[in-house]
Amino acid sequence: MIVKGLELVTNGIYEPREDSLLLAEAVEEVKSPVEVLDVGTGSGIQALIASKRTEHVTGVDIRKKAVKTAEMNAKRNNIENIIFKVSDLFENVSGRFDLIIFNPPYLPEKQGLHKNSEQWAGGENGREVIKRFSLGVKDHLKERGKILMVISSLTGLKGVKKIFEELEFSVKVIKEKKIPWEMLYVLEIF
Repeated sequence: MIVKGLELVTNGIYEPREDSLLLAEAVEEVKSPVEVLDVGTGSGIQALIASKRTEHVTGVDIRKKAVKTAEMNAKRNNIENIIFKVSDLFENVSGRFDLIIFNPPYLPEKQGLHKNSEQWAGGENGREVIKRFSLGVKDHLKERGKILMVISSLTGLKGVKKIFEELEFSVKVIKEKKIPWEMLYVLEIF
């Protein structure tokens, strides 16, 4: 498949959809960050896009299969300034970054529609993985760094904002898109 000019394979990894594409638009607009971290890299789409505007990208995912797929996609597109590794959020990450990109599993499991899908399910209310991310991100964000994260209206915009505001971050919606069953938001967190 071709996405944003990139040749991608997914091998059963989350295939870039509306949320990934909306987040990619925001990543494309970032002004020259030096160090970028893509958390939950999946197919590597965000890391690959970021690699065009920066010196160095690190992409991490909890699944070894995702890391292998992202590495294949970097190779297919002749991109060499990315390192991919297996990590549960920040577990195997060191250093600080100008930009941290996160397309979390954000859908609530309440309805049972998304149970057992680590690619989509963000816990009972959709914010459990986001909450874990929020508790570790300050240790990896440079002083003037920022986070770009995509969520759904099903996740609860107010609830996500509250998570980060309680940790003294500012949160603003920089992109949104209505799709048939939800509203997607890209948040800039700094």
